[in-house]
Amino acid sequence: MTRKYSKYSIILIVVGIFIAYMGFPPINIDFLGMWGIYGGFGIYLTGIALGIIAFFKKEKGFMKYISLLSISLGVFFIAFLYAIVGRI
Repeated sequence: MTRKYSKYSIILIVVGIFIAYMGFPPINIDFLGMWGIYGGFGIYLTGIALGIIAFFKKEKGFMKYISLLSISLGVFFIAFLYAIVGRI
């Protein structure tokens, strides 16, 4: 049985980014509040960790590189929070 860390990494990254951005317009779903931003970013970081594991375990395929490229989205998200809130 082979483990596909890269597949789970992509799924967690997409779900985490979606949940983290829900607190901001134009999506702006308020039922999670500020905890949605933190929880979504935590899910995103879990996906990044799985992408790093996939890279070091030398999984076959191209998805591991896509999950590692999404690290730049985390940098943009932190910059986005800093621009809106004024603090991280």
